Amino acid sequence: MRKIVFKGDGFALAELAAGDLEYLGEHGDGAYDVDRDGREIPIECPIYRLAVTTEDGTELLGHVMWHPVTYGPSYGCLAWNFGRELLPRARGKGIGTAVLKAFVRHLFDTTDVDRIECSTDETNVRAQKSLEKAGFTREGVLRGAQLRKGKRHDLISYSILRTDLKKK
Repeated sequence: MRKIVFKGDGFALAELAAGDLEYLGEHGDGAYDVDRDGREIPIECPIYRLAVTTEDGTELLGHVMWHPVTYGPSYGCLAWNFGRELLPRARGKGIGTAVLKAFVRHLFDTTDVDRIECSTDETNVRAQKSLEKAGFTREGVLRGAQLRKGKRHDLISYSILRTDLKKK
């Protein structure tokens, strides 16, 4: 059984169980998977993950992952960069935006970092709408930021600040 860290309406965020990443890889559609060329990235940073499940934590619907990024030499310049993936069968059911809102609340409640950011493919209009509904601000285009199927793809950058939540 997965340990649930946040319950939402029709979903939960839970700790990953053994085999979850393999299951996600086998059942996902890989639509936005990046090319891997075998070279090591010259930096190491922790990657954190939570499963997206049904409310009771039994059925795996997807996952969110996040890691720290820094914009300067002090802790105050730290941000969380995240990605999320819902399995094809879990999409279009209205939980994507709710998962984003819950994930943002979870990170702001459990850490003292003030910025959460992500990016999505310029063609992924559904994700862009979901991010905007969840309160994220569109910041701009990251030109040629990802390599997929041998071709460079532009990404749209989004962020939400702790102070953005206080404005609502």
